[in-house]
Amino acid sequence: VFEWDPGTNLYTKLVDFDETNGWRPWGSLTLKGGKLYGMTTNGGTAGLGVIFEWDPVAPAYTKKIDFTLSSSPHEPGGSLTRKGDKFYGMGYSGGANNLGVIFEYDPATNIIIGKFDFFGITGTHPLGSLTLVDGKFYGMTMEGGAYSWYGVIFEWDPGTNLYTKLVDFDGSNGAYPHGNLTLYNGKLYGMTTQGGANNYGV
Repeated sequence: VFEWDPGTNLYTKLVDFDETNGWRPWGSLTLKGGKLYGMTTNGGTAGLGVIFEWDPVAPAYTKKIDFTLSSSPHEPGGSLTRKGDKFYGMGYSGGANNLGVIFEYDPATNIIIGKFDFFGITGTHPLGSLTLVDGKFYGMTMEGGAYSWYGVIFEWDPGTNLYTKLVDFDGSNGAYPHGNLTLYNGKLYGMTTQGGANNYGV
């Protein structure tokens, strides 16, 4: 974790990740109540990643959750997305099928709950974050779907826990998306790492 002051161009290293407090963060930090929350893909007691809190005032780093084999998500590859007082994210693996899971994290109680387990045609192994639009979350999975496991775009309603697959990537329209969808002017934009006319992504 680092701090950079664009006014002075001063860079300050704050936290060194390690096997205990987590390592290999692939996402971004999310602000809530003056503190920053994030995840690592590896590290922690089981080596399957952690959720952590960084308090820039104290300053203090606190590991909040160790992802373990008995927890719903493992190895998160994105960021936490805030909705109200809770955070939502995705584990690359874990869940009933060990193919990834959407989860809810409550920082007030420090409890994590698996909400939707990915499987086969619904999409598998998400490697990114959720995007909140009008109370619903939109995201992508890196694999799974109807066409050679090239991934999908989906919608998930946290109020009803209803998951809807919206688009199957088939190679020609892209394959293996990583990252997030970005909202602009009522539409969502994203990228894939492979597929398209040159198989270099779209």
